[in-house]
Amino acid sequence: MKRIEINQGWTFQKLSGSAPVTVDLPHTWYTDEDQYRGEAVYKKTVRAPECGCLMLELGAADHTVKAYANGVELGTHKGGYSRVRFEIPRECVKDGAIELELHVDNSAVPDVSPLAGDFTVFGGLTRGVSLLACGESRFDYLYHATDGVLIRTSVDESGNGILNLEPHAAATGEAAVRYTLLDPEGQKTAIFDGSANAPETRLIPSPRLWDGRSDPALYTLRAELLVNGELVDTTELKTGFRSIRMDPNNGFFLNGKHLRINGVAVHQDFADCYSAVTKREIDRNFELIDEIGANALRLSHYQHPAYTYDECDRRGYVVWAEIPMLKMTEDPALQENAASQLTELILQNIHRPSVCFWGVQNEIGMFRDAPPIHEAVKELVNVCHALDPGRIVTCANLNTVKSKSGLNHLTEMVGYNIYFGWYYGKMGDYDAFLDNMHRDLPETALGISEYGVDCNLRFHSETPLVKDYSEEFQALWHETVYPIIDSKPYLWGSFIWNMFDFSSSRRNEGGQKYINAKGLVTHDRVTRKDAFYYYKAKWSNEPFLHIREKRFVKRCRDSVDVKVYTNLPRVALTLPDRTRVFAEKGGNGCAVFPGMELSEGITTFTVTAEYEGRHYEDSVTFEKVSEPEESYVLPDSGAGQTVKNWFLDEDIDTDVYYSLNDTAQEIMDSPEAYAVLKKYVPGLCPVLERGVIPLGLEMKSILSRETPEGLDLRELNGELMKIVK
Repeated sequence: MKRIEINQGWTFQKLSGSAPVTVDLPHTWYTDEDQYRGEAVYKKTVRAPECGCLMLELGAADHTVKAYANGVELGTHKGGYSRVRFEIPRECVKDGAIELELHVDNSAVPDVSPLAGDFTVFGGLTRGVSLLACGESRFDYLYHATDGVLIRTSVDESGNGILNLEPHAAATGEAAVRYTLLDPEGQKTAIFDGSANAPETRLIPSPRLWDGRSDPALYTLRAELLVNGELVDTTELKTGFRSIRMDPNNGFFLNGKHLRINGVAVHQDFADCYSAVTKREIDRNFELIDEIGANALRLSHYQHPAYTYDECDRRGYVVWAEIPMLKMTEDPALQENAASQLTELILQNIHRPSVCFWGVQNEIGMFRDAPPIHEAVKELVNVCHALDPGRIVTCANLNTVKSKSGLNHLTEMVGYNIYFGWYYGKMGDYDAFLDNMHRDLPETALGISEYGVDCNLRFHSETPLVKDYSEEFQALWHETVYPIIDSKPYLWGSFIWNMFDFSSSRRNEGGQKYINAKGLVTHDRVTRKDAFYYYKAKWSNEPFLHIREKRFVKRCRDSVDVKVYTNLPRVALTLPDRTRVFAEKGGNGCAVFPGMELSEGITTFTVTAEYEGRHYEDSVTFEKVSEPEESYVLPDSGAGQTVKNWFLDEDIDTDVYYSLNDTAQEIMDSPEAYAVLKKYVPGLCPVLERGVIPLGLEMKSILSRETPEGLDLRELNGELMKIVK
């Protein structure tokens, strides 16, 4: 098969009256100023190579596409994140040329996921386009847009590799496949022949294991299609051998060794180019992820570019890969689309040793947590087991999903997206929440699939509070929360939400529009926030030191605490008079010099460390001012207000009695509790019944956003708390 990239010089036009323009791929039409949701057309005339079979490959089309060649419809694909291929019939070639026309649509429709989500659906041909030229006999590249051979690997109890191969070929005549397996050094390990359309299994004695970040050993499988003894096609894939298992009390094991998942979640988009990322942007992502010392990635909330998975394989990252199932309905067409996107995700990436977990849903309990939804999730779990029984199926639930929910009993591992101390509760609430979940779900492997807070680098505070969006609060929050998570040996680990700020077209929060600012690094990947260095101190083996609060220059006080994030054992601070003081690194990645006096005007502090013959140094400059700097504060932020609700009686056991702590769905499922809600909030009930408001939200959250005039929340809550569950 020969690949011909055709990414330059496409004519692009939105079907909204805009003029056509010339664009190169990858391309998205999204901008913050023009958040178009609709149809657009890409056109290009290309020369057709001489070949027996010609195919069109789209890296991704966001999020539905209908393809034409010289006016002939090639097909339709629904789902914006997987690879897509269409065969181009010979009759579509006119005078050696083909006029391609691709209708791409990112409109919200009820039968294509995602239906919801705190991220932007950009629209466009976001991963490039190619022609594939093949012979009439070839590997079947149209089989779910795979590479013609599916590879499933495992390791037996004796340490031998099991190589399971499933070829798919479109061939006439007597067809066979010759397989060659090359070890990580490029030496031939095995050569054998097999049928072109029947599975093959081979034992590979004592292979070098793909062992995560410590040794991501990759093998190369070369498959040659022979028809009547003649070589007609070749495909090649990287793969690896490793064993994985998950234990509800001890977490994740890679090759029989415990591996605590120190992970970060990543979205695809990047400042200015948004979803139309190239290898350059992806490489920049990995430079920063390598630096922080993570060992796992949650590639959220959809299939990512193939090059991203390539790099995870090569660099040794354990990967959670998932489909964009963020709102599940009972629409059979939506379920069919979810199964299709899941099948493509699995089969297009089944050979990859980095992918250890298939994610089937994220926070669908926000909208509905009920038996019909559980059955729909179970169907997706069954798809995973049927296609790939060797990997672990997972999901991500939000805090309102109770331990007894069916959503906690469908997958081999469960993640919770929880934000105590930001959206609700206090930072310390992680402790009891996690212990209670583990107590209630002793057979479930639990971990944290999301946790984080927003930060705007313009804002700073001497006394950081929730929702002040200061860099100091983000750092304080992670310093407080991560040790709680890290102290729970039964957790498989955690994924920070998020490694990078990312685009969310619905947001206007914390002094920034269209950005979810929970990243440890800014959207343009230029600035590492202080919290980035906290995790680098906890995870990385690269010696470093970093002084916190460098952007908090103007200080209205006589002294400051100089806090240093570091993984070095001992740090020295040089005062303005050149004297030095020393501090030992504490257990939380910090060395602290309390009460350092500020001179009038400018004061500079320098910290240094000597380690294994090398010198490390960092400096910070503060300016002493007489009045607090107004630009450091977000006006009307409501800082400090995300605390427990005043109308909830903490002495009542809400596991026994109904209350406003329960979700809308839970209250609606109880005729007696729902009757109370109808009495006090009659206007809200029709809205709930139409599904306008996510039924997985707690009633206290729904009612506190816009409390109806005259409603006594304490009285309503008191009536609910008379009803036994």
